[in-house]
Amino acid sequence: MAALIKRGVMMDYREKDERNICRALCSESGRFPEYGPKIHRFRNGRGDAKVDSYKVFPGIELNIYSVHMDCFFFGAEEEGNFMEIHHCREGRMEQWREDGSAYIMPGDLSVTVKKQRSSEYSFPLCHYHGVSICIDTDAAPECLSCFLEDVNVRPRELARRLCGKENCFIIRSQAYIEHIFSELYSMPEECKKGYFKIKILELLFVLGSVSPEKNSAPALSLSKLQADLAKEAAAWLAENLDRQVSVSELSGRFHVSQTHLQNAFKGVYGVPVSSYTRILKMQSAALRLIHTDAAILEIASEFGYSNAGKFASAFQKIMGKTPGEYRKMHGSMEWQ
Repeated sequence: MAALIKRGVMMDYREKDERNICRALCSESGRFPEYGPKIHRFRNGRGDAKVDSYKVFPGIELNIYSVHMDCFFFGAEEEGNFMEIHHCREGRMEQWREDGSAYIMPGDLSVTVKKQRSSEYSFPLCHYHGVSICIDTDAAPECLSCFLEDVNVRPRELARRLCGKENCFIIRSQAYIEHIFSELYSMPEECKKGYFKIKILELLFVLGSVSPEKNSAPALSLSKLQADLAKEAAAWLAENLDRQVSVSELSGRFHVSQTHLQNAFKGVYGVPVSSYTRILKMQSAALRLIHTDAAILEIASEFGYSNAGKFASAFQKIMGKTPGEYRKMHGSMEWQ
């Protein structure tokens, strides 16, 4: 079981060995299909991911993420001016800034500006579900009123106003943001193309009225040294899952104070050290639910639960759904 769980650990993204090279296993080449998404699949030694990409308007693309790995590179190798909007539904995403790393959590929305379309996307918990909207501000219409007369939104100005001198603007979980995104995840395929157009116009219109001074949330930024410390500690914990490890022992091993270690760890992973091993186990169980047809009781037994009800309760506390609901929601990911 430890080997399976170890796959779910966020390793140092600077490693350049074969374990950290994510390759696209299946990606339709050429133009976007007229109907339906362009599908990208990724896999490395710690899991896999799928991104469904929809070209909604000229220069505007919507992506739906289903991620069960630590990181991958995604996006065409293009230079220009891009604005990327992310909404996190489940899990946690790391975004690099000039002053360190920032993190978005369930319900959060981030707006980033960048010069390179491709990026390395990092997920500390090896689990993420969300939506992104990538806007090439050079190729997109200068003003979206050409699609709907009263939607007087200019993507380039919106990016400049929200991000200013920073490259990242974050809104922590808000009801009006959740309202916009909630139905994007369950819309039938035949309705998505038209519905996505409506929702993107709605989102940009709403963001156009947002005051960055009043709505920008703390970025929860950590320095590179803090983030690296947390990741090294997490890797060590994964290799010692059968042990009861105290924060005192862990901090002593890495020669830092308990407070410093706990702050860095919670900044990256969103949970205290004591909760992390339980999350690793449930994340690994989630992978088994998605990628195998094994009975839930069988999976429960693999992770030390003799009672399916107790396993379901523990799984729901961390994943937000019962094992049966989670399997039904995320389905099976087939690899070619």
